[in-house]
Amino acid sequence: APHHGRTPVVMNAVLWVLFLPAAGLGAAVGWLPRWFDGDSLAPTLVTSVLGTGLALVGILLTYATWRHTTALARPAVRPFPAAAVPAHPGTGEPARSEAEAIATHEPAYGDIASAPDPADPGRLLLGPLHRHAAAGFHLDRLYSAVFVRPVRAAARLVGFLDREVVETYVRGAAAGPGLLGAAVRRAQTGNVQTYLGALLAGSVVLAVAAVLVATGTGA
Repeated sequence: APHHGRTPVVMNAVLWVLFLPAAGLGAAVGWLPRWFDGDSLAPTLVTSVLGTGLALVGILLTYATWRHTTALARPAVRPFPAAAVPAHPGTGEPARSEAEAIATHEPAYGDIASAPDPADPGRLLLGPLHRHAAAGFHLDRLYSAVFVRPVRAAARLVGFLDREVVETYVRGAAAGPGLLGAAVRRAQTGNVQTYLGALLAGSVVLAVAAVLVATGTGA
């Protein structure tokens, strides 16, 4: 529609990606048999009949479903909850209206796969599978359980080890020199007599140690 703005480039790119290989294979239908066993790739009578029959069955089934759901919807027309209506249906990007509709669907109806809409053909075609199909057959939940939760748990473990183990060693390595520096700084009083007394005491200790070593060696 004109009020929806320009079609996103991504959507056009997907269509081109689907169209170009199909058009290329269709144009090369005359050369493709040479790349294989040389047999014709044209459909046989059996495959043509089966393909046409299945296509007709699909068309008739779709038409019957549409008529059936339309008939169900006529007597059940009623206003939908306000929360299920997009807040900005005619403004902004189409993705914004779609995101608003998806975000407000579950609060309005209680379930992402539930809505009082008898005209929904998916309910008739899928039957009991509709609820699971609307939830993506729970693949998101499976992906979250198999990949997202283990990765987050591993990330929390790595964060804990980094915070409580690695940083503890780093803080300890930094605290040791700090304490040694504080002890040495206490000895730096600036009093020359204290320095001379410490030097004399150290000399006496060294002399006594030398005498003891010499006496022990001589014995």
